[in-house]
Amino acid sequence: MSTITTDRPNLAINGGKPVQEESILILKPMITEEDIQAVSNALRSTFVSGDGPACREFEKNLAAYLGVKHALFLNSCTTALDLAFMVKDFPHGSEVIVPNFTYTSTALGPVLNNLKIVLADVYPDNGNLDVQKLESYITEKTVAICPVDYAGNPPEMDEINAIANKHGLYVVQDTAQSIGSKYKGQYTGNQADVSTFSFHGTKNLTTGEGGALVTNDDEIANRIKIMREKGTDKYSFLTDNQTRGYYEYVDKGNSFVQSNINGALGITQLARLDEMNNKRREIAEYYLSELSGIKGLDFIKIKEGVESNWHLFGMLVPPDQKYWILDALRAEGIHCNVHYTPLHRNKYYQDLGTDKDFPGSMAFFNRLLRLPIYPTLTISEREKVVEAVQKVFAQI
Repeated sequence: MSTITTDRPNLAINGGKPVQEESILILKPMITEEDIQAVSNALRSTFVSGDGPACREFEKNLAAYLGVKHALFLNSCTTALDLAFMVKDFPHGSEVIVPNFTYTSTALGPVLNNLKIVLADVYPDNGNLDVQKLESYITEKTVAICPVDYAGNPPEMDEINAIANKHGLYVVQDTAQSIGSKYKGQYTGNQADVSTFSFHGTKNLTTGEGGALVTNDDEIANRIKIMREKGTDKYSFLTDNQTRGYYEYVDKGNSFVQSNINGALGITQLARLDEMNNKRREIAEYYLSELSGIKGLDFIKIKEGVESNWHLFGMLVPPDQKYWILDALRAEGIHCNVHYTPLHRNKYYQDLGTDKDFPGSMAFFNRLLRLPIYPTLTISEREKVVEAVQKVFAQI
């Protein structure tokens, strides 16, 4: 049901003066002189290829930060998801449960390993896997569940793990967006058999392009060290220095290691992660304090026991006015966007269900819009964002 009067002449979309002349972007990476110097030093070292000293140091620091045994630096989170399934050698055609509301990478991990995707519905108020429906998707062919931490908010991992244990299933948690978030007091990365992070340029911690697979399973970690380096034993060759002058090809794999240059950036970014996440939290708390109570406007629900890293700030708006609100905010100089389209609505996955099969996904998608949030967003800019939202939602 519509709640906003759209024909007000003061709105920029109708020819009025915008709140902000130069558009406030929805995201920016936080790059400092320290980051730039670290990259420069890595270049000057002449070790610019994969799995270098800076990569090893970043992995060590990341494992210590998260409190996990193994953190393996890779060239993307998509790669991490691929390896998470490559390492298991599940029979072709085995089924993997994937939330319908996610980026394609979550599904590509199983797909690239000849596994069948079973899409699962999500909660209409936060986009995370609906655990009340989870067991209904499990069959005798199911081998794994891939919960996703949408917007940096972990799903109900205790309940998901209980179901997985009951049915003997592997759990791969797509933590692409949740670096620094906590679930019941522990950082994400500790709740599943394997967790996969993204360090893409849009993420809270960036290495430009990059990702990591983390696990407490020694066997999984040791095999992935081989698989990410084209199936060779190069990792131990470099580490142990027991030289024969060559390393051997001992398994299948691909070229998934990350450049030492990116590793250097990861070190300095990780050292500031808590600072950057705290700035995001301050912005989110300001938005919530200023925008709560507006008729027709809600926010992504954060479950009890979750400490969000505020990767995204999502508004839930009246569905019949969603795209008008998006256009109206952009006209006011505030970059606003939609984010994901549910997987089943995309060409590659369209045979996996219809809108009626995923009411939670569609309810969430039909209401979701994102506002700018990043550490370098100034006080003036965040005030302009609030002013624009209040202006667009104002009633006559």
